[in-house]
This record gives sequence, C-alpha cells and structure tokens, in this order.
Amino acid sequence: MQRTELKAILREIPLFKGLDESKLKELVSISKVKEYSKDSTIFYAGEQGDSLIVLAEGTVRICKHNSKGDKINIGIFKPFALVAEAVTLKHTPFPATAYCEDDVKIVYIELEAFSEKFISDPNVSYMIINSLLEKIRMIETNIEINIASNAKDKILSYYERSQTLNLGLKNYEIASLLGMSPETFSRNLKKLEKDKLIYKSDTGYEVR
Repeated sequence: MQRTELKAILREIPLFKGLDESKLKELVSISKVKEYSKDSTIFYAGEQGDSLIVLAEGTVRICKHNSKGDKINIGIFKPFALVAEAVTLKHTPFPATAYCEDDVKIVYIELEAFSEKFISDPNVSYMIINSLLEKIRMIETNIEINIASNAKDKILSYYERSQTLNLGLKNYEIASLLGMSPETFSRNLKKLEKDKLIYKSDTGYEVR
C-alpha cells in the first residue's frame, strides 16, 4: 500500500485527527494495513499482540469459547474502533478471539514505537482513555444481558444501555450479540413495542 493511501486512512481515524503533518508522517512510518476476507480470524485467544489494532473498514466480532466450544459474543466493533488495546498496551495475551463479519481492513501500529512517540500526546491519550471507558461500559452491558432471564429482558437490558455505547448495530448484529436468532429478536422486539415498554425514535429503539 502506498504511503499516501495509508496516510489518508489514518486521517479518518478519530484517534489521530489532532496530529499535525509531521506527526502523521511519523505515524505512517510505524504503521501498516492488512486486509482480511469475511470469516477470517484476526487473532486467537492466548496470542500475544505487538501492535496497536485499529479497525479501518468492516465489522469485527470478539468471542470467547465455552467448554463445549460454543462461541460467546463479547462485542462487535465498527470503524474506527480500537481493538484489544487494553491487553496490547499491558503486553498480555488476548483473552478472546477476533473474527471478521465481512471484509475487513486493519491498521497495525508498532506498539513500542507508538508508546515512545505518541502516547504522551494529550489528544491521543484522551482518545485511548475514552476507548477504554467504552470497553468498560460494554462489559457492564454484557453482564446485565447475561443475567437477564429471558429474551425480552435481554433486549430491554441492551436498549437501556445502548444509548451510551453508540454501537450503531443492525438488528441481526444485536440479535447475535444477545445470543438469539434474528427471528427471536424480531418477535420479542414487536412484543415489547406492543406492550409499550420500548418505542422507536429517530436514532433507534429506546426504553420508555
């Protein structure tokens, strides 16, 4: 990939919008882009990352596996999210596996050079902190969802918290995240609307 194309991609990532031209060129020198096809695996649980991972295009699903080998959805990420930045910055193994929901483009940034040259930048550090806080909110949402007793409770729990997450997920993606089929999700969503427990707004569904 040409350096100019890589620079154009990096300019689109909110994490780096505050960088001046010289810093952006420096970032290009320690970055590379890799493309993945749908259903590919980006990394496996237990592997060690040496680069900061930024999703530039596509959708990535993070999953853990239970003792039966079944996938348990942890989160779904859209552009321009940081992926697994907490464990990468701590130099610990990935706790889950990342799969491509469609064709995906990832920006890999050399962690050692990034930590040395960019982590002290106030704008960059601020965006990383916000990303980490968003991950915490996502974990809290997953806990609430997992302790819900039925499909309707899970959907309600999701929408009670989704406004703070800004995930922008489609219905079938929400259904997968909640561990139910799109049909089950749609059926229960209609029941909740009929019972006037949720309503559709301009930005999506909200709990009354």
